[in-house]
This record gives sequence, C-alpha cells and structure tokens, in this order.
Amino acid sequence: MPDPTTKPALRPLQTQTATVDQQQGYVLTDPLGVAEPAFVPMGLVPLVTRFDGSATTAAIAAAVSTELGQDVPAQLVEQLATDLDARHLLQSPRYVQARDAAVEQLLTSPARPCRHAGSAGYPEDPEQLDQALRAMVPEPTTPGPQLSGLIAPHIDLARGHAGYAAAYGRLLAAEPADLYVVFGTGHQGPSAPITGLPLDWQTPLGTAPTDRTFLTAVHDALGQPQPEDLLLHRDEHSLEFQVLLLQHLSIRRGAPPPRLACFLCGALPSADGDPTDEPYLRKITAAFRSAAAASGQRICYVAGADLAHLGPFFGDPDPIDNPLQERLESDERLRLANLESGRPGAFHRAIEGHGNPDRICSAPAMTLTALLARGTGQLLHYEQATAADRSQLVSFCAVSFQSPDANPTDKSSADPR
Repeated sequence: MPDPTTKPALRPLQTQTATVDQQQGYVLTDPLGVAEPAFVPMGLVPLVTRFDGSATTAAIAAAVSTELGQDVPAQLVEQLATDLDARHLLQSPRYVQARDAAVEQLLTSPARPCRHAGSAGYPEDPEQLDQALRAMVPEPTTPGPQLSGLIAPHIDLARGHAGYAAAYGRLLAAEPADLYVVFGTGHQGPSAPITGLPLDWQTPLGTAPTDRTFLTAVHDALGQPQPEDLLLHRDEHSLEFQVLLLQHLSIRRGAPPPRLACFLCGALPSADGDPTDEPYLRKITAAFRSAAAASGQRICYVAGADLAHLGPFFGDPDPIDNPLQERLESDERLRLANLESGRPGAFHRAIEGHGNPDRICSAPAMTLTALLARGTGQLLHYEQATAADRSQLVSFCAVSFQSPDANPTDKSSADPR
C-alpha cells in the first residue's frame, strides 16, 4: 500500500458536481460509509485526479505545473494528500484501521438495522406498514405447491407495488419453506460474486433470524468475505425489501419470523456471458447445494432483482419514448423466456454477452436463484416504471420456480445453460 504522503492513491469513490461557498467543484462520497463526504474545489481537481498511487507528490506537482503553466508547490500536494488521508479517502494504513473498526462495529451489532423505512411505499410505523403490505399482497384464492425459487423486484415499494404483489402473493399461496436464501443486487459491488452477512435482520416488523450455520458453511467452502464487501450490506436495499416482505408473509401465516441466509451479489464474469461452465461458479453452486443438503431444510431461493435502467437520469442522451419501451419489453421477454425454459446460463449470456446495453443490474442474483432453484420459471409479472418527465425507466419482473422433483436439496440438475 503506497505511503499517502509520497504516492497518494485515492480510494474508489463516487463524484458529483457541487457548488460550496460559491466555489464549483466535486463532492467525493464513500460508498462504504467509512469516510464523510468531502468537497474538492475545481482548482484542486488536476491534482486529485493524479492520486492513483503511481506518482510522488513532487512528480504530481511538476506535472500539473507544466500543464497549467504556473508553479504548483510540492508542499501543496503533500498537504492535500495529508488532508484527504485524514478523511480516510486515500488507500492507506489510516483508512484500513477505520475500515476494520467499521467492520467490527457492524459484525458486533445485534442485527443489521433497518435503513430504508420511510422510503416510498415503506412506512416507518409498524401498524401503517402492516396495513400497506396487506393492501399490497393479495390473499391467495387457492393454495399452491412449495416454491424452490422466486424473483421479486427491489425497486421502491411504491413503484414496484404490482411486482411485489405478484411475487409475494404467489409465495403466500405456497407451502412455506424452512429457510429463505436471499440474493440481493450489490449496487456498489461487491468484489466477490457473493458475500453473506452473519447478522439477523431488523425492520419495523421485528427481527428475522439468520441461519449462521448455513451461511458459515457456504463461506467456509468459498473463502471469507472481504471487509469492503461486508460494509456494502449496511445501506443496500435489495435485501432489506425482501426480508420485509418475507416477515410480512410469516405474520400473515401466524408463523414465527422467517429464517434467512442473505447474500449480496457481485459480477459473474465469463468469456461469452454465460458463467455456468466457469469453475468458480460451479464451486459456488456446489457450496450452496452442500450447505442445503447438510441443513436438511426445505429451501426457497429468492432474488431481489430489477432489470433495465434507461433514460437521461442514467446517462442516455434522449428521453424515454414509446418505441424504446416497446423494443425493451420485447427484448426483455425474450431474455426472460430463457428462465421459463430452465436455461439460466442462456439468460445471463443474453444480457452480458452483448455488453448489457440496457443496464440490467441483477443478472447475477437472478441467475444464481434460477441455477439453485432448478426447474422452469413462470413469469408472473413484467412492468416498466417510467418517470412522468420521461427522464428514466426502471423495469422489473416476478418469476416463480418449482423444483423438478420433490427433494429441494438434491444435487442433480439438468443442463442449466
């Protein structure tokens, strides 16, 4: 790790233009929440953009002096590096110490605290929340068989109302599982394909327990989570919304809180977009199937997953129009047909094999759920949430899976590609 006072290296941060005290510049935000946001005036941007760990502060000063045609003292660059390091914005021993302290605080918490109550469609008050969820999830008219898998949205509950209703209405009609293994989209990572959190989960509806034996068995087989990946759990909503709905279903059934094992998903890299033949993914699925078999529990795999993200809000030049929406729906139904025919590898390849131009955020969570649930999917719902000003579109779906045999922990599987 470079010495921040000699070869400063900025950590992976989010940037946003801002004006502070009539100065234009950028706000640096830490997705891990270790550092507080920091404002960098525009005049310092040529220096900070060179903080990549490859150049000394003296070399940076010399390069910027040449670029600007004016003297930039090396002491200025050194002081800037010192200030950023004091804020935990550089890769340095100071940052590592703060990161490790944050991880320890997280893992010694009694539960992962609720972070998104009060968002659209998600009242903070337990009674209001219960009423809202009862209005959202319909009472089943006929019972259904146990599900081995479910794909549900992770968009806010207000916009995703109908998608959540379709997914969790179908799950409410099914025989409950003993354990829900939940895969959530990691919007800021993680670096590993999966990262489990060994904490219980808290929402306004109470606390849902984590099956630490199952989660530990998976990570014992695959390696322990990276500290940065664990910290991403703190603010991620994709898992919290699924936990909330699973809690609600248990309340509706008059049952104890659901038993959970929750994992954030990173990328599933491959040569052609289909990761199912990659040794690392076979190792991952084997770890989950082994943990499932050892637990002896009836398991339902759940993905908290959205699909496309299009429009100027996401960087596209043009507003959303009807031809784009029609093209997108046609393309997405074709991709989802791969899940309906039991081919999660082909589903993933249809997205990542073409560079993912529609910015589908949840292919890994959906692919893992389909691989482990096995069998064919049933598309229950497809929808596009489009802003009134046509600046953005987020699509999502609901898909249910039934295992092709009666034993959900059986390791055999048809060709998943």
